[in-house]
Amino acid sequence: MVVTATDSITPNQANPLLKGFSEVAAPAEVSWLPQTLGWQLVLLLIVSYLLYRVYLIAKRYIANAYRRAALVKLLQLGDEATDVQKIPQLLRRTALYAYDRELVTPLIGNDWEQWLDQECKGATFAANCPGILNQLAYAPDIAIEPSKLVVFKQQVAHWIKNHRGQHD
Repeated sequence: MVVTATDSITPNQANPLLKGFSEVAAPAEVSWLPQTLGWQLVLLLIVSYLLYRVYLIAKRYIANAYRRAALVKLLQLGDEATDVQKIPQLLRRTALYAYDRELVTPLIGNDWEQWLDQECKGATFAANCPGILNQLAYAPDIAIEPSKLVVFKQQVAHWIKNHRGQHD
């Protein structure tokens, strides 16, 4: 028998050994959803946990908005005398946002620097920048060496990023 291009080849013609076989039906699709109550509860717990973690991350992000705003303001301040004199006010406002007013407002001078050091691991205002905060806040004109100014700004940025407020 000669097969032409218009004829179709049946399985019996292609392989005579398959003559008695019939086609197997494909199984129904398997559902990816859990079928039993226990697995549904496990899935519910996992989804609930993930939603709770997203909530905590969003809450922390919103609560730290004052830090981001303070860091942006610090970066906007230049090295001019009028800009540098705004740094103690920025630091005080940041501390007032993170801590109770009754705790922060009475602190001045060396007590203020020591308190800043206590509230942030790695902050060294009292050791590396003694008196600079007080001078910038209350002196009409102050000249700070550029190297000390860089260290001072780094200390302020470090404190803003890493302090632990009462609500953290």
